Amino acid sequence: MNIQSVVRNVYPNLTPYICQLADLPIEELKEALQKETVYKLSFNENPLGPSPKALKAMGEALQSLNLYPSSKGEKLQEAIAQREGVQRDQVLLSNGADEMINLAAQTFLEPGDEVVIPAVTFVQYEAAAHLMGAVPVKVPMTGKLEIDLEGIIQAITTETKMICLCNPNNPTGAIISDKQMGAFLKRVPKDVVVIIDEAYYEYADSSEFSTAVKYIKNHENVLVVRTFSKIYSLAAARIGYGIGNETLVEAIHHVRPPFNVNAIAQAGALASLNDQEHVQVSKQLNEKGKQLLYETFEQLGFEYVKTNGNFVYVDTKIDSDHLFQELAKKGVIVRILKGYGLPASLRVSVGAEEEVKAFIQALNEIL
Repeated sequence: MNIQSVVRNVYPNLTPYICQLADLPIEELKEALQKETVYKLSFNENPLGPSPKALKAMGEALQSLNLYPSSKGEKLQEAIAQREGVQRDQVLLSNGADEMINLAAQTFLEPGDEVVIPAVTFVQYEAAAHLMGAVPVKVPMTGKLEIDLEGIIQAITTETKMICLCNPNNPTGAIISDKQMGAFLKRVPKDVVVIIDEAYYEYADSSEFSTAVKYIKNHENVLVVRTFSKIYSLAAARIGYGIGNETLVEAIHHVRPPFNVNAIAQAGALASLNDQEHVQVSKQLNEKGKQLLYETFEQLGFEYVKTNGNFVYVDTKIDSDHLFQELAKKGVIVRILKGYGLPASLRVSVGAEEEVKAFIQALNEIL
């Protein structure tokens, strides 16, 4: 069989997710590096782990694995709606934030449509565009690696169907301020869907930041995407959600698979929402780690971005491939950003104090 003759036309633009060293689970990393202790600071995972309440609820849910879960996840929908001040039918659950982005693409994009994306941001937006045969239009960042909203407005054409914004932005940790977001949304045509990915919004501590959920009331084209993978530490459970206008959310339900979020994930997410003390401890841990990294980068003369996420972007002025390999030899794994045209830059997840100090020690030894 000639598989190339039957695959969709989008096939050449898509590549399977191939795990490089930085993408491996911790146990596989230990095996690959032949080390008993490895510090993985490449995936922006919460080192505190899930809430004990979430683990208890998930354990109890295991007793009913023979039963199908709620298709829409009504209890979790309602809990999210109450926290966000919206209606239940404005909330949609997904198998992680990645699936929500793909569902939006499947709902709104046709081959040839344009999707406007910042040049340095989460790669899933481009992948989702390619999945549907749409055309990613990348807008360069500002000189400070901030999202160029004016550039995005100028990039809108009659073919533009979607805009994707990550706020706080991954991998830089920079934000679009509330004032900027409000002014921007007023200028976006109503027939262009705006995806605002707030995967890291719980970590945002800038006084200028605000969630975009409040904008869905007057902007029917806005979909806010969230995840339980980051501060709630349920990355392996794969659960996210979207919040938008009722009509927009209902449109996405047309392509959403039934039972796309499993019962264990739903139980853990619901219990996590009810443990905000755990969230606060996670934020405190993150703040302490951030400050350690800031101090180190300042002492070394490295340029970095003060983050609103659980990771720090840094320009080391050193070839990142070399630095990555040397750190890996010492059992420390970070994320290089050469794929964005940033050959000397790293994204370092804020791990536990021990992990951050291990990175700092290894970095100093290499330098």
